[in-house]
Amino acid sequence: MPNTFGESNPEKTASSASLKALGGTKVLEWAQLAAGPYCAKLLADLGAEVIKVEGPEIGDEARHRGPFLHNIPHPEKSLLFLYLNTNKLGAALDIENPADREKFVELVKWADIIIEDNPPQTLDRLKLTHEHLRRINPRLIMTSITPFGQTGPYHNYKAYPINTYTGGGLGFLSPQVEGGSAHPPVKMGGFFSEYACGLVGAVGTLAALYVQQVTGVGQQVDISKQEAILSLCRVQVDRYPNEGIIQSRSDSGRGFTTIFPCKDGYAVTITTQPHEWQALAKLIGSSEWVNDQRFQDRDFLLQHWNEINRRVSDWMINQSKEDIYHQGQALGCPITPIMTAKDIVDSEQTIARQFLLEIDHPVAGSLKHPGAPYHFSVTPSRIEQPAPLLGQHTEEIFSKLLNSNRQDVSVAQDTMRLFSTRDNKKRTPLQGVRVADFSWAWAGAHATELLAFLGAEVIKIESIKRIDFTRLLSFTTGQKFENVNESRVFNDINLGKLSIRLNLSQPQAVELAKKLVSISDIVMQNMRPGVMERLGLGYEALKIIKPDIIYLSSSARGATGPEKTYSGYAPNFAAWGGISYITGNPNGKPAFIAGEIDLLSAITSTFAILTALNYRLKTGKGQYIDLSSAEAMNALIGEILMDYTANGKIQTRNGNLDELMAPHNFYRCKGEDKWISIAVATDEEWQTFCKVFGSPSLAKEQCFSTANNRWQNQEELDKLIENWTVNYNHYEVMEMLQKAGIAAMPCFNAEELFNNPHLKHRQCWTKIIHPILGEQVMLAPPWKLSTTPANINSPAPLLGQHEDYVFKELLGMTDNDISLFEEQKIIY
Repeated sequence: MPNTFGESNPEKTASSASLKALGGTKVLEWAQLAAGPYCAKLLADLGAEVIKVEGPEIGDEARHRGPFLHNIPHPEKSLLFLYLNTNKLGAALDIENPADREKFVELVKWADIIIEDNPPQTLDRLKLTHEHLRRINPRLIMTSITPFGQTGPYHNYKAYPINTYTGGGLGFLSPQVEGGSAHPPVKMGGFFSEYACGLVGAVGTLAALYVQQVTGVGQQVDISKQEAILSLCRVQVDRYPNEGIIQSRSDSGRGFTTIFPCKDGYAVTITTQPHEWQALAKLIGSSEWVNDQRFQDRDFLLQHWNEINRRVSDWMINQSKEDIYHQGQALGCPITPIMTAKDIVDSEQTIARQFLLEIDHPVAGSLKHPGAPYHFSVTPSRIEQPAPLLGQHTEEIFSKLLNSNRQDVSVAQDTMRLFSTRDNKKRTPLQGVRVADFSWAWAGAHATELLAFLGAEVIKIESIKRIDFTRLLSFTTGQKFENVNESRVFNDINLGKLSIRLNLSQPQAVELAKKLVSISDIVMQNMRPGVMERLGLGYEALKIIKPDIIYLSSSARGATGPEKTYSGYAPNFAAWGGISYITGNPNGKPAFIAGEIDLLSAITSTFAILTALNYRLKTGKGQYIDLSSAEAMNALIGEILMDYTANGKIQTRNGNLDELMAPHNFYRCKGEDKWISIAVATDEEWQTFCKVFGSPSLAKEQCFSTANNRWQNQEELDKLIENWTVNYNHYEVMEMLQKAGIAAMPCFNAEELFNNPHLKHRQCWTKIIHPILGEQVMLAPPWKLSTTPANINSPAPLLGQHEDYVFKELLGMTDNDISLFEEQKIIY
C-alpha cells in the first residue's frame, strides 16, 4: 500500500488519494550525495517519475556515507542514501563509456527535467552541456547545482559542503556559539547546507516547469550553492552595502532570545513582543516583573537583560524541558525544548501528524522514513517505493519505460489567461499570477517575496491595528525602527510587493479581502492556526468564492495535532527541528540559530505553492496546504532521525568533524577573525596538499599516510595546518590550494562578499530606489533561469502605498467608498 501521512485536509475524498501533484513529470537525476538527490526527491515524493543514474561500480557517494543500518558500512544500507532517494528508479551507466553515453542521451530525450551536479568542465568534455542537450530535447529543463555556478572566475573551483557553506557567508554569520569570533566558525550539523541548496534548486526547477508546461520552452536553471547559502543570510549581508555594517556570529545585540540549561537538556526562549515577555515572567513566577511598569519598556529590559537571564536561568535549571515547554506555551511564551532525534520521534505532535512513515527495502528491511513538512489536501506527498538498489531498474528502463508512449501534458484552459498579457520575450515565470498575502514576520513574508521575484503580483494585506513587527524591530539584526516605512529589514524580505491596509477586525474589511481573493490565485498566511478561520478567511470560506484557490497556511507546528496552537520564531523552529541540538562544539551548548531558519521555512512554502500551481495548470484544481516550520527543519536531518529509529543512536554536536574527510575544518589566517575552510577527501588530494603546504614528506608520515590515520590524528593535523595558514591571508591560501585542485574557501564576511569578483561577475546584487531609504543594494534572487529570469523590480511597499490601484482598479471602489472606509477605520 502507498504510504501517506495525515493531512489537515478540509476536503479529503477517497478518490483524491490517488492523485499526484507532479504526476506525468519526467525527471532524470545525475547527481550525488545530498543537494541534487534531495532536489529530485522533493519532486519524486510529489509524484514525478524520477530515474536516478549512478556509476555502475561505486554508485552515488551517499551510499558510502553514514549513518549505516546497525553501524555496518554497506552500499545498500546507508540511511543517508535511503532517505534521499525514495520513489526513484535506479539505472547504472558509465557515462564515460560511449555506448552508455548514448543510453544516457536516450534518457535526456525522454525527460522533462534533468537535475545534475557535475563540474562544468566535465559536461563540456562529454558534450552534455545545456547547449548540447537542448538540441536533443528543446523542452528540457536542466537544473545544474554546482558549488559556484556555471559562469564566473570560481566556476571550476573545487568545493565540498563546508567550503560552499563558508563561501556563502554563513560561516562568518552563524551559528552563534560560545566563544564567538575568538574561536573558529562552526558549520551547521549534518548536511544542512546541502539540503538547503537542493531545496533552492527545487524551487527554481518548478518555476521553469510552470513556464515549460504552457510554452513548451525549456531552459537552464543555474544554481550556485554559494549563492543559495548566501540567500539565507540576505538580511544580514545586505546591511554592508546599505549601512556599512558587517554583522558577525559574535554579535550580542540580539536580545530577548536565550538558550537556557534545564534539568534534562536545554530550552530556548524568545520574547520579542510585550505579551511574550509577560508570559515568561508569569512562567517563572516573578510578580515583580509582571507588576513593575519598568519591565514593560523594551529599552529597560535590554539594559537589564543579563540580570534577567541570570534569574531565569536559576529557575530553569531545576525544571524539566518538557514541563517548561508546555507550561510556557500555555501562557503564550514562545519557548521550546532543544529537541534531540529521540525527542522528535517520540513527540506526540510528530506521531499525531504521522510524520514518520514505515517503508520496506529489499536489503535494509522495514525502516521509518521522515515524511514531508507540507500536507496537501488533494495531492498528498507519498513514499510509494524505497530507494533503488544500485542499477536495480536499468534493464526495465531501457526495455520497457523508454518504449512506452509518452503522454503530452495538457493545460487547463482557464489557466491560459495567465500568459496572455505580455510580450513573450518579456515573460516572467509567474506572469499573471496574483497572490493575496496575509503573511507577516520573516517566514511568510520571504515565501511571497520569492514569488514576487518570479513575477507574481503580490498584494500584502496589513493594518496599523496589527502592524507587521518587522516594520519596527528585528532580533536577528538587533535593530529597532521608529517609522513603519523605514525598516531596512522589512524592505529586504518584502521586495517587489504591493501594500494595502485592511483592519480585519472589521467585517467590511473581511469582505474586501474576500473580493481580492476572488480575483487571486494564491492565498498565503502564517498566523496561528484558527485565526484566519475566526476572521472568516479560512480555506473553507474562501474556496466557496474561488474554488481553484491555492491556500497555504504556514505555522510553527502545523494546523493539526496537540501542539497546533504553539507559537515560535526561527530559533524555536531550529530547536523543534533538531538542528540546534546537533550544531556546536563537542561538549558545548547547542548553537543559537536564527534568521536563516525562517528563510528556509519560507523557501519550503514557496516550493509547496509552486507544486500546487503546476498541478492546477494541468487540472484547474486548487487546494489547501498545511505547512509546519518545525517539520520543514526535521526534513533537513532525515538521516539523523533514521539513525535513531533504526539504530537507537542520538547524534549530538561534533563541531566541524566529517565522518570521512581530514583535514576538514576552519583554519585561522592573517588578520582579525579571518578564516579559511579546507577539506581533503582522498589520498591523492592529501599528497597534493602537502606539496602546496611545503612539506611533501608529511604525506608519508604514518600518522597521516591514510585517510583513517589522518582522521584519528586530526587535532595534531589541524595545528600543523593552522601554523601554515596563519602566515597568509585567506585569499592567498584559497588561490594556492585551488590552483592545485584542493577545496579551500575563505570564511567571507559581508564586505568581502559584496566586493567578491566572482559574485560581481554573476550580478548577484541589484539596485532599487526606496521612496524613503533611497538607493538600496539588494541581493539578487538565488536562481538564474536562462529564458525567464527572476528579478527584483521594486522595493518593499510603504504601508498602504498601492491602495488606489487595488481598491479602484481591481476592486472597483470609488474615492467616496475609500474615504468612508478610512473614516470608519476599515481601511486602517
